[in-house]
Amino acid sequence: MIKSNYNEGGIWLKGNLHTHTVNSPCGHYTIETVIDMYKAYKMKYDFLAITDHFFLTDLARYMEDSSLILFQGTEYKKGDFQTLGINIKKYDDDENNIDNHNEVFLDVKSQGGFNIICHPHAFRDDYWPFERLMQLENYIGIEIFNNNVKHDNKGRAVATDLWDKLLSSGKKIFGFANDDMHVFSRAGGAFNMVLAKEKTREQILASIFKGAFYCSSGVFIENIKNEGSLIEVKASKLPVSFRFIGKHGRILKECEGFVGSYECKGDEAYVRVELIREDGAKAWTQPFWIS
Repeated sequence: MIKSNYNEGGIWLKGNLHTHTVNSPCGHYTIETVIDMYKAYKMKYDFLAITDHFFLTDLARYMEDSSLILFQGTEYKKGDFQTLGINIKKYDDDENNIDNHNEVFLDVKSQGGFNIICHPHAFRDDYWPFERLMQLENYIGIEIFNNNVKHDNKGRAVATDLWDKLLSSGKKIFGFANDDMHVFSRAGGAFNMVLAKEKTREQILASIFKGAFYCSSGVFIENIKNEGSLIEVKASKLPVSFRFIGKHGRILKECEGFVGSYECKGDEAYVRVELIREDGAKAWTQPFWIS
């Protein structure tokens, strides 16, 4: 049996969940400038979370703009072990305390929000150690791609190795790709494509909570589906290389073209799909759970 997140259908909505303004110590632009940036020609994001460092930026006056749905959030902690709390109404934390993540996660969850682990390989490979993440609860995913880390060249932008390790150890978590935008050059290089019934705050949240989205550094997907034991992914506009990946990061199948498919055998535990374009851009589906 395959548990799919994508079979209910809907429309694809583009969003970034890691964004900074002048309210961050390392931010550079006003909230108005940041909003205009993500609404700009060819960017055209559908939703955006503002996640200033250990500060909750009030977005109330901008919430009526239906062209870009905004989520209040924050990036917790000052140095190590940073996390994102999305869709929150209040912030109350000691940014120097690196031992209260479970309490922070519960607080975010109680507000109807969700928690994401930030850039696990920023600065060094063990910025977020596997053992520490196994001990934490109530986070729904990790950033498997961070565009800011890529441009800074301080660590590794991609963390699918850690994702596979957590998935293989029983953590049912999602992968996110975020800009972590501080300056213009870091905008638009990472995004999450949510499959929602309609473009509303409630439907976007519902789809994220159930994993009905993929994340990308530039590759777009037209369709993701499964019928019986078959998983099929169709790329949009350009041919790509498909890589079907299972437990412990094992490559189950590779193929090329516009459509990639894989027939599950039943012993994979999970199957996730990577789409890789010739220039190196990628897209990542969420795991299909096999039981």
